[in-house]
Amino acid sequence: MYNIDYKAMGQRIRLRRKELGLTQEKLAEKADISSSHVGEIERGTSICSIAVLVNIANILDLNLDTLIKGINHENIDNAFSEILGTLSKDNKELYIKLCENIADSLK
Repeated sequence: MYNIDYKAMGQRIRLRRKELGLTQEKLAEKADISSSHVGEIERGTSICSIAVLVNIANILDLNLDTLIKGINHENIDNAFSEILGTLSKDNKELYIKLCENIADSLK
């Protein structure tokens, strides 16, 4: 059985929310929950429903697996795709070249 690290998950939510320039209040409004509940989720002191979690993942444009588990060997490809999806066309090309160069140096 998988044990969810709610504190780590909350940190991932907070980080992504800030990356998108959203306040807790704005995320709460979009997720149709209270801003205090968002704060509790981000601190890992409240366990939210699956429906709320799916809603937050959609709002933050995150894969649910990545949101819950973080980046691991099972979902690493999704993490790269999510990063790529947030970039402009020019930056996507740069990102790919950087990843190729890093991969070559690691061989």
